[in-house]
Order: sequence, then structure tokens, then C-alpha cells
Amino acid sequence: MSVKQSDKELLRYLEEQIGFLQQSSDAYDKGFKGEAKRIATTIRVLLHDTRQSTSLLTSLGKKDIKFYSTASSIDNGTAMSTHRLVGLNRPVNRSKSKGTYYAPLDDRPPYIDVNKKIVFRQWWNEIVIIDTMRNEFSRKDLVFSMSNNRGGAHIDPGLNDAYVALTRYDSLGWTACGPKRIDRGLSGAELAGIRQICHEVLKSLTDEFPSFFISNSGK
Repeated sequence: MSVKQSDKELLRYLEEQIGFLQQSSDAYDKGFKGEAKRIATTIRVLLHDTRQSTSLLTSLGKKDIKFYSTASSIDNGTAMSTHRLVGLNRPVNRSKSKGTYYAPLDDRPPYIDVNKKIVFRQWWNEIVIIDTMRNEFSRKDLVFSMSNNRGGAHIDPGLNDAYVALTRYDSLGWTACGPKRIDRGLSGAELAGIRQICHEVLKSLTDEFPSFFISNSGK
């Protein structure tokens, strides 16, 4: 027999999950990129509904809130790949550092409205990556692939071909010139994407549950 949990208990779980996201974000920002797996798993707990399980926000009646979208717009006139959530750092001093994808948080160009809000279904399924082979990835795709296949909730022995191309062969196609001026493909767009999604989730939850963020307001 299942026992229905009270709103007070569910809110305590939510505060705990928010703490998980904050701690994993701090660790990621300090260089431990593997935290993206835990971030993805926590986001799935908060947002993913199935026939067998109910997300925490649905249980709280908060799945209908609007979410911040920090994604850039899609240029339908270009054949280039698109990474709408992440930034690309291509260093000036190429002999000492290599290019990387990074999560810009709210540090976006002026033409991107980082305070734009959209309904959950649109936000969850919005295409945020299009690679050179025209494979498309939504926030949901990135979260699921990271948590299901990369050791977040479990490790799937098989990987989607498009996700393999993105994560192992950088199908976005961007390169940086390293030492001896040898171009090399970049990696980690999916990791930076998960970190940026986490930023959007925390920012959205701050509006709905501000008391859970008071202790971190000075950071």
C-alpha cells in the first residue's frame, strides 16, 4: 500500500534537490565536469513524468510554471551548426590553452533576452543544438542522454548514434588551433549545455520558491 506524502514533505524534498543542483553547479564551475551527470539526474527527478513515476514538481502542482530560456535564436538561413545554450571560448594565446565550450549563465550578448520565460513543454522540447549532420537535440534529449547513458542514473550499454557523434566526435564541427597550429575538434558541448540548463532551472525555481534561495542570495 502506498502512502501519500504531505506537501510539507514534498517541499522538503524540493529544497534538498535544489541543494543538490547548487552543490553540483559549484563543483562543475570549479572544474569537475563529471558533475553534469548528477545535475542531469536531479533535473530528471524534478521534471520527468512517466506512467510509473511522477516528477517532484508535478507532485507539488508546480509543473505549469514558466521557465527561463537563455537560448539564442536559430538562424534558419545558415547551414552551420548551432549551439544555442553554450558559449565557445577560442583563446588568443593558442599555445597555452585550448578552446572550450562553456555555460555562460546570464552573461549573454545583449540581443539575447535572458529573462524570457516560456511554458514548460515548449522549454523542455525546444531545440538547443543542431549539429553539422542536422541532428537536433532538445533540453530533454540532453538531460535524458546524460542521466540514462552516461552514468547519471544508470549506464546504458548502447548509445544513440547522434549522441555518440556529438559527444565523441564533436559533430558540431567547431575547432580550435592548438600548439603547432594544428586544428583540433572541441568536446564537452553537452556538459556545458547541462550546466546551462541547470542555471535556467534554478533561476526559474527562485521565482517560485524564493525562501529556498535566501541563504545563497549573497553569492
